[in-house]
Amino acid sequence: MTPPRVSIVIPAYAAAAFIDLTLDSVAAQTFRDFEIIVVDDGSPDDTKAVVDRWLARTGTRGICVRRTNGRIAAARNTGLKAAAGELIALLDHDDLWRPEKLERCVAELDAHPGTVLVGHHTDVVEGGKVLHIERKGPAVPAMYERLLFEGNAIAPSGAVFRRDLALAIGGFREEPQFNTVEDYDFWMRLAQKGPFRFLDAVLSSYTVISGSASRRVEYHHSNLEALLRDHFASRLGPKPGLSDRLRVRRRLSFVYRSAVAALLTPGSDAALRRSYARRMLAAWPLSARNIGRAAQTLLAELAGR
Repeated sequence: MTPPRVSIVIPAYAAAAFIDLTLDSVAAQTFRDFEIIVVDDGSPDDTKAVVDRWLARTGTRGICVRRTNGRIAAARNTGLKAAAGELIALLDHDDLWRPEKLERCVAELDAHPGTVLVGHHTDVVEGGKVLHIERKGPAVPAMYERLLFEGNAIAPSGAVFRRDLALAIGGFREEPQFNTVEDYDFWMRLAQKGPFRFLDAVLSSYTVISGSASRRVEYHHSNLEALLRDHFASRLGPKPGLSDRLRVRRRLSFVYRSAVAALLTPGSDAALRRSYARRMLAAWPLSARNIGRAAQTLLAELAGR
């Protein structure tokens, strides 16, 4: 059988109740030369059976691979290794694509053969309602530096990239300390292989779940800090100069500010919020945004939250 142009890799866990909708958004694509690879990451429900029935009912080219639970990085790597397409499109199990997503991304890659990845904007959806548009990019010549020092600019369900280069960098890192930020790390390493491009269009929808627990916020931001420090050490060496040390402190202050924002919801751990606020100000005290976030922290304390 002739290999497809695009392999769509969908890691899935306990997705039996909703993965049909995700797969339907793939079936609606105007670009048709693709295969679907769903990786059931040890789901406790009948996710694999639901996917198998959908594939049989629609006659769509694809498989569902079941594996022992190993978290999302391992599931994505399983999909990458099973893929036959020249291009990879990631799709999370509860996200959706617009019908023209693949057509536009593939056309952009074809028009710019040296491009490693094409990304686009995404809707952020909660409870079926669009909260806002998450704008991705922009592309810059020094994309790795942009990602490292300014933050993640790509959504997993909003990117198409070249499979050979993804495999060349070893796929997604599966170390536990990088869980929840494995995609950010992947983009940074992929950016060292060539240029990215971004379409000024919303071509996917990302579903969020409200009410993040304090421990989950701490887990994510601790892993994010560990990842950044790993890249700083690799990029800057053991004795970075003053300007680079300042860039590192500024970037880490972004991490701490993000944690403070996530912990401003009622019922969050106030002591943990104060700790992140102190670290934020110690890292970059003269930022107006950091000062504003610290003021919000103080107001939350006064309100007894």
